[in-house]
Amino acid sequence: MSPRLTKWERVLPERPDRPEGVNTSHPMRAVVEQIASSPQGWTPERSAKVRDLFDSMAEDWAERNGPDRTEALAEVLERLALPGRRCLEVGCGTGSVLGILADRFDAVVGLDLAMGMLQRADCGGVSLIQGDAGRLPFADGSFDLIVAVNAFLFPAEYKRVLAPSGNLVFVSTNGDRTPIYLSPERVAEALGEEFSGVSAESGNGVWSCFSRHPFWEEAEGA
Repeated sequence: MSPRLTKWERVLPERPDRPEGVNTSHPMRAVVEQIASSPQGWTPERSAKVRDLFDSMAEDWAERNGPDRTEALAEVLERLALPGRRCLEVGCGTGSVLGILADRFDAVVGLDLAMGMLQRADCGGVSLIQGDAGRLPFADGSFDLIVAVNAFLFPAEYKRVLAPSGNLVFVSTNGDRTPIYLSPERVAEALGEEFSGVSAESGNGVWSCFSRHPFWEEAEGA
C-alpha cells in the first residue's frame, strides 16, 4: 500500500507577486533528495559544509523574515489544532517561527546546526540547542510535534524522536521555488507506509502534516 496523502483546498490566496517557475536548478535540491532517500546522504563532511554555509549567512538572515515565513505554519497549526505539549523545531535559524510555537505549546525547543544563527535568535522562554538533525540529541519519543520549515528531512531521526501519537509538520514557504524543498508526496514516500498525511497550498507556500495515527481523517476537508 502506498503512503496516504490527502490534498486539502487552498485557504490563503496566492499573492500577485508570487514567484514563478520551479527552482530545480538550485544546488541544494540534490542534497535534499539524497538526505531524504538514505542516511548515507548526510555525511560529516556535508554536515560541516552546510553548517559553515548557514553560519556565513547568519548576520543578515533575520532580514528575510516576513509574513511568507510564518503564514503557512500559522495556518496548519490553526486548521488542525495540533495536540500535544512538547514541540521541536528543526532548523530554527534565528527563530522566526519559534514565537508562534511558544504561544501554543508548553515546551518548545529550537535546534539548528549553525551556532551563528542561534546566537542571533531572540526567543524568550524557548530552549535553543546547537545540534545536527541527522543525529538528534534527544531520546526516543521526546516530542509531540516536530516542525521543519524550509529544512531537510531526516526520516529515521524524525520518526525516532516523535511520540507514537505525534505529528510532523513540513513547510516550504515558497512552495517548489524554495531552495531546500521536498514535495509533500516525497515526504510521504520517505516516511513510509506507517504514516499518513494531509497537505495544502498556502499563500506562496505549501504545508503538510504527517502522523502514524492521523486524527484529521474525520476533520473538515479530509
